[in-house]
Amino acid sequence: MGASLVLLLGSLSAHTASLQVRLQGIREQQQRLAEDRLASAGQQLLADLYRSHPCLLPLPLAQWDSQGLACAPAPAIASLKAGQVLGRSYRLVDWRPQLAPAELLLELAAAGNEPARQGAFAVQMTPAQITDVRLVSLRGVGP
Repeated sequence: MGASLVLLLGSLSAHTASLQVRLQGIREQQQRLAEDRLASAGQQLLADLYRSHPCLLPLPLAQWDSQGLACAPAPAIASLKAGQVLGRSYRLVDWRPQLAPAELLLELAAAGNEPARQGAFAVQMTPAQITDVRLVSLRGVGP
């Protein structure tokens, strides 16, 4: 009886360890997918901004609804503040071009059992072009 109990406990321990490894793998996969989605959203947003409304690039997000209206209509500004990428919604949380490098903050909406995630990007710009966009941090957003 004792040997059976030891074998049962050993089996449960091995099963628990296996499940923990599997859950860790799922979390890592979800994080990589969130990073990919956020990177795509950042690239898409900046490309749309640069192509359609480059006059908004030097303005912080807080000024888009006031000073930005001189160069972009309100519906265009609204469409830049939220979008879809790879089947998920995202929203523009902040844009700070006055920093060096400029900072872009996006939030990927929660879906299923995945939490909302925010990604911060470092954006290198010259007056003529955007030269580099890098996701520098990723974090989950609490409920």
